[in-house]
Amino acid sequence: MLGLAACDGDPTAPATGLPGSGNGSGMGGGGGGSFALVGEWRTVLVIEVPGDLQTTTTTWRFDAEGDCRQTVVTESLAEGFPRTAARDCTWSTNGGEVAVSFVGGGPVTFDFSFAALDPDRLVLDGFEYQRLA
Repeated sequence: MLGLAACDGDPTAPATGLPGSGNGSGMGGGGGGSFALVGEWRTVLVIEVPGDLQTTTTTWRFDAEGDCRQTVVTESLAEGFPRTAARDCTWSTNGGEVAVSFVGGGPVTFDFSFAALDPDRLVLDGFEYQRLA
């Protein structure tokens, strides 16, 4: 079992227990600071629960202007169809943290680094993402 996903039932609230869903606060200005984050990133978790196998694919897109988008696709073998949630946001960095403010929600802060100093392996909130673009 790689992890557990939790759902609080509010599609506009920051998710908990999913990659890139840490809690915290603090926003800086603009999207500048760490252009190494600019791009599209993806991680996939496979979760085994009694009677089911679920996958959660989380994709982040960070652009150079400070806009971002988080997309989470959850699929259950028992249900047989994907559920997709996408949230627009803005972002900024401060050292090894990225502050994300979701549209209609408050800010959250995630730790970030690059695994083995590889610019294509982002570690965001403890989960490793691969660069797509």
